[in-house]
Amino acid sequence: MANSLHFVLDKGPVLRAVHAMLRPGGRLIIVEYGTDRGNPWVPHPFTYEQWERMAAQAGFKNTKLLRTVPSRWLGSMYSAASEA
Repeated sequence: MANSLHFVLDKGPVLRAVHAMLRPGGRLIIVEYGTDRGNPWVPHPFTYEQWERMAAQAGFKNTKLLRTVPSRWLGSMYSAASEA
């Protein structure tokens, strides 16, 4: 799920729905901006640390940071994987 969750204000219902669609052990991989300060184009970004908490609250486990790269727009972007 790349560059999409930052458009959702209340991510909990979306993440719980995605978790319900995955088989046990299935993975959700996200790509997001590594900031919690939005702008008109990226209204609700979240840091990796925030992702860890949101993923756990939605029932995901074994969350791992895969990679972080610089971004010319909001400092950095990261990819992470979480298991259903």
